[in-house]
Amino acid sequence: MIRTETDPQACRTLWDQFSPRQNAWDDWDLMYAFHDQDRHRFHFLVHEENAEANGLVPLVFDTTQDRYMLMAGSYPDGRELWIRHPDFPEFFEQFPDRTVLFDLRQGCADDIVRIHPQYADHFAEQDHRYFLVPASFDFDFVNHLDVLGKDRKQKFLYDLRNIRKREPQLDWSNDNESDLFIELVNRNFGAESDYANPDDAKEVRRVIGELQSSGRLKTLTISIDGVRQAVSMSLLQNNRMVALYSSSNNDFNNLGKLLNVETIQEACRLRVDEISYMTGMQWKANWKMQSEVCCTFRKPVATAWNQSNMNP
Repeated sequence: MIRTETDPQACRTLWDQFSPRQNAWDDWDLMYAFHDQDRHRFHFLVHEENAEANGLVPLVFDTTQDRYMLMAGSYPDGRELWIRHPDFPEFFEQFPDRTVLFDLRQGCADDIVRIHPQYADHFAEQDHRYFLVPASFDFDFVNHLDVLGKDRKQKFLYDLRNIRKREPQLDWSNDNESDLFIELVNRNFGAESDYANPDDAKEVRRVIGELQSSGRLKTLTISIDGVRQAVSMSLLQNNRMVALYSSSNNDFNNLGKLLNVETIQEACRLRVDEISYMTGMQWKANWKMQSEVCCTFRKPVATAWNQSNMNP
């Protein structure tokens, strides 16, 4: 049988029971920072046999967008379902209409569809998670640029030399620079900014606050003529870096390129196993990052209600 748990403390206990604790997305404190207590309602689905829990799908109901999703919503990628795959039909029946499980690891989706091919259409939506393995280019991103081809590599390095002529000042710290990040994004995109919405801006502040307090935050700011014009804030855990938030003043050509290169080079200096740039955005493919497919599950399959909500 499957029961629904809505009590926050009981949900945390269940999370601790089922989380494999293998990466940052398995950590309750970080995922709870993505959780908006004003807008999200716990709706954890627990599979039990003989009064013992043996599977969990940690759903929450987003009251603003009128949909059910995994706790922490659309930001984390490459996620797993903490269930026995043969039990998926039972969970499917209990998923409310307007359930969307963003960016599941393809292997998880494939395993479920192999056993239960009738659900293939529900997993049809795909994206790519982009990442780099510093050891593959001897911990120096300049070596990776060889994959771009000679002409593109020379243009790439030319762009970096040009922005470095401005004598940018690079400062690494563990400072919470969420306000600077939000300010830069809003400056670049105005009303179209993801963070023009105060609730989304609060989410960034919660997440970065948690990373700072837990000692997992790596922050780079770049100043030009004494004014901070770019910032990246990354998560560092278990020798893996995740480039969570970055923005630069678009008035400075190639400043964003420098910001990303220096973030990658810091990951190389730290000799991390992987730096993840998460899903989406064509520039990551253009830089020839490695990638893996993520699959989004929807119930029902794409229809009028979710065609307008295909983006997170």
